Amino acid sequence: MKLKRFKETDKKKIGVFIFTIVCVLLVSGVVLYRTFAVFEVRTNQNVIKGTVQDPGNLYFAFYQKNVENGTYEIQKDMPKKEEGYMLDKENSYCGVNGERDEHIIVTLDRDTWSIVVTGMTTSRTKCNLYFKKTYDNNTLYDLSGNNYNGTFRDGAKVQRDEDGALGIYFDGDTAYVQVAELPSTIDWANGFTVEGEFKVISIHSNDKWQRIYDFGGGQSDNNILMAFGKNTGDCNTTCVSFSVRYDNTNRRGDFLEFININEKINFIARYEKLENQYSLYVTRNQIFLNKVNYETSEFVKNVTRTSNFLGMSNWETEKDRKFNGYIYSLKFTDSKGNIILWYDF
Repeated sequence: MKLKRFKETDKKKIGVFIFTIVCVLLVSGVVLYRTFAVFEVRTNQNVIKGTVQDPGNLYFAFYQKNVENGTYEIQKDMPKKEEGYMLDKENSYCGVNGERDEHIIVTLDRDTWSIVVTGMTTSRTKCNLYFKKTYDNNTLYDLSGNNYNGTFRDGAKVQRDEDGALGIYFDGDTAYVQVAELPSTIDWANGFTVEGEFKVISIHSNDKWQRIYDFGGGQSDNNILMAFGKNTGDCNTTCVSFSVRYDNTNRRGDFLEFININEKINFIARYEKLENQYSLYVTRNQIFLNKVNYETSEFVKNVTRTSNFLGMSNWETEKDRKFNGYIYSLKFTDSKGNIILWYDF
């Protein structure tokens, strides 16, 4: 049998065909690589924390919300904590083949800034993680998921301090944050903890109290507050007072020399309930200060609090003495460790 010889034109056609196939494969390879690279978690990125034994079984895609147009844009890496982002839980999900697996729970551990994934049973699971700012021009978002958001009023805003740290800035004149209504379903009565970080830039004349926070129904109405700046009894201008009111009955604990101007101060105030007694434990910059006991079983009520502020008092005579400084974080938790509300950057 004779072999048919290809004409020169046929050879050219075959060459073009082979070249085309090679190009298609190369382009497909690039597309596939890009697809998997977007979801790949590099071993030097400490973003996995959970039930995954082999990091190769889990992939992430990171999206950040554009504050100007409100759309989510894909990113190569997870945003940094100091950039002021939070995980958008409503949009974030994990699954296989693009389908959401409702059994997989994905959360963000803000302390270690790592992703926690639980309930994953299938390899090659992909998590689409959407991040948005913890604030915008008008709103301070509650990180607890309870939507007790704050609204910036009269000049209150998030900005960087002289050291580059993000916080809510209060000008001491008009600025404050109005916090959403806190319902009676919140369990304060069995004890709670408040922790945060702040800095005082200046203190007004010492005839009136100033506030870090003040939650209540108005003046002398079941308030939960943190105040400073008024000389009263043994409490001087550098003293901080943690106060809880049962109706109008005041349960107060004063802590001397708490404030230094322009010092960044972190604190923990824990109210612990015993049988017929409450105790307040206060820590400043990781140093335990004191314990205050209150011999009462009626310490704080679980009532709806409708008048809630950061940086401003509920007392009419003190509203013109607003806080001048920064609040960098503030978190309330109940006695079971459930987060009530949480602001952080």
